[in-house]
Amino acid sequence: MEQAVPQIDPRYLELMLNPTNYGEMEEFDAKGYGKNRETGEMVVIYLKIDPETQTVTDIRWQTNGCGTTLVSGSLFSQEYKGKSLESGIEFTNAVFDKIRENPPPDAACGEVVARAFMAAVEDYEARKRGEIGEHIHTVTLSCPTPEEDHNG
Repeated sequence: MEQAVPQIDPRYLELMLNPTNYGEMEEFDAKGYGKNRETGEMVVIYLKIDPETQTVTDIRWQTNGCGTTLVSGSLFSQEYKGKSLESGIEFTNAVFDKIRENPPPDAACGEVVARAFMAAVEDYEARKRGEIGEHIHTVTLSCPTPEEDHNG
């Protein structure tokens, strides 16, 4: 029996193939990691922040993750760029509340991006105090691996 191929929204397909704000940032004000210990998936987010307005003037991110993570990273980075750190934190907290409504794999992929942003905010605050170090936040949701089809 053939399995149906799920339809992908063309907007999401475009973000998978050409992620927005993707790549490394050489000079950054903050860098945070989101990590899923179960799958090894990781996201790193770099932020450039205007010190006077506390606005995210640039954001870059990278991942070793799946297509859902690419879409999530693109959407998150679009939301954060040009916004204040405070509104980014508020948005991320709202995402944490809503994310559990998604299927577990999608929820975990979105969470890893949100965790990376929160780690970057933590890094920014630490750097303002003169503390340099890696800031890693781990995913709290489970990302089950697909079970094998035993029907033959």
